[in-house]
Amino acid sequence: MAAMVAALGLNTAEWSNPSPEMTAQVQKLADAMGNISSGDTSQVGTAVNETIKKIKDLADTKGDKDAQFAVGLFLQQSNQQGALDQALEYYKKAAAQNQLQAMNNLGFILAASGKEEKVTKEGVDWIQKSADKGLNAARRNMAQIHLRGLAGYKVDPKAAEALLEVASKDKDSQAKFELAQFYLGAGGKENQNDDKAWALLNEAADLGNPGALASLGSVLLDGKKVGEKTIAADPAKAVAKFEELAKQNNATGLRIMGELHESGLAGVTKDFEKALDFYRRAAQGNDSIAQVRLAGFYDKGVDLDKSDKKIDVAPNAAAALELYRLAAQSNVPLAIYNVGTFYEEGRTVDKDPTKAFAYFLQSAVNGLAYGMQKAGAYYLNGSGTLKDPVAAAGWFARAAAAGLPEGLLSYGLVSEQGLVIDSDKGSPYQAAAASYLAAADSPAASEAVRLEAFVRLGSLHYRGSWFPLVTLPSLTLNLLMCSSSRPRRSIPRTKW
Repeated sequence: MAAMVAALGLNTAEWSNPSPEMTAQVQKLADAMGNISSGDTSQVGTAVNETIKKIKDLADTKGDKDAQFAVGLFLQQSNQQGALDQALEYYKKAAAQNQLQAMNNLGFILAASGKEEKVTKEGVDWIQKSADKGLNAARRNMAQIHLRGLAGYKVDPKAAEALLEVASKDKDSQAKFELAQFYLGAGGKENQNDDKAWALLNEAADLGNPGALASLGSVLLDGKKVGEKTIAADPAKAVAKFEELAKQNNATGLRIMGELHESGLAGVTKDFEKALDFYRRAAQGNDSIAQVRLAGFYDKGVDLDKSDKKIDVAPNAAAALELYRLAAQSNVPLAIYNVGTFYEEGRTVDKDPTKAFAYFLQSAVNGLAYGMQKAGAYYLNGSGTLKDPVAAAGWFARAAAAGLPEGLLSYGLVSEQGLVIDSDKGSPYQAAAASYLAAADSPAASEAVRLEAFVRLGSLHYRGSWFPLVTLPSLTLNLLMCSSSRPRRSIPRTKW
């Protein structure tokens, strides 16, 4: 069932007597995810769409409670307009058949809706019913309601502790993990107990709780504090925790083992083939970091030893794009940006400046400096969007503030053209000079960026537009070494 758990968030292990038809469809979704991770993208989209259609058919025509829950979950995750209301209808149908996960999800959505008090109370009632019927996830939700004072409930750490203890005694590993967080401070300073927390973390890990295994692995790898309790580093034990996590097909554990095998850290044998296998399985489990890492391999190809006449990973642009798209759905800025580059360059898709700009802008809004630089360039040139020099200057300013050398150079250019007035740096020319200097001095600057920054500085100096407050003894030498032709600036596609 582990592969099924990885498929779009469907945890069939929590279902009560799922139908054979529904189990088969979830397995098909897991298989499709596996095909993407292994580089086989043929018919993937068609297979996924057909499987989801069959699950919807089970929900609509046969009233399969787990299919109804699954369709509700798909709709909830889609973030499409009106999808949440449709999801609620499917959850209601499944909840009427005592599908406990649907009852819990339905209750959570209603309780968090911010609507009138009656709706909030209805939501909490659904969560409570699910908890009363024995769903530990609902007990944990009720604990959070008591702990945070949500939905009109008063803050009651003791009630939260009691619920978590009931679930913990039921050997619910997540309850043990959350109870550990409770004793580490989530339950208030008066309830903090580092020894209890450490014991519960280990108990949760022994039960295979992913969060506990990941936490213990992280603590033991370098040696950290748990609350005020100092834990000595033990790399061997840390690796054992990560290995246990990976054995569960947990995406985080698989990805960490991939990283360890790729780097050879913590005493783990350096083995790229093993790393690649772990990354593929982690990507199948929807780990966005692994998806980006694996996409990078397919994007450029990997040939670790050119003398052995063996290509470790053959370039596969279509597989790279599919993996970037998957990671982009998890809102990973770098993945969003990289999808934009495919539309910009017309790789495996038609060139489309409008789509490229949309992806670059989305990555910029999510804080990626390269995306800010691209958004500025598209606004400045009117490519894929309306020409807007003011917006361009704003995005270049953000890229420069993030320390991106290309952003500093571009901000200098728009400052020199009078699109920016920075009173803190004097005249527009002085502001431009400051940006060019920062770009040239940046350790991350490419030779092309550094060269252009010096050329721009030289031009300002030659025209008498800039009167530096300090002398630059190396400036003349650098300018003399400059060629009149300027190399094209490039932004690396992946940098993880």
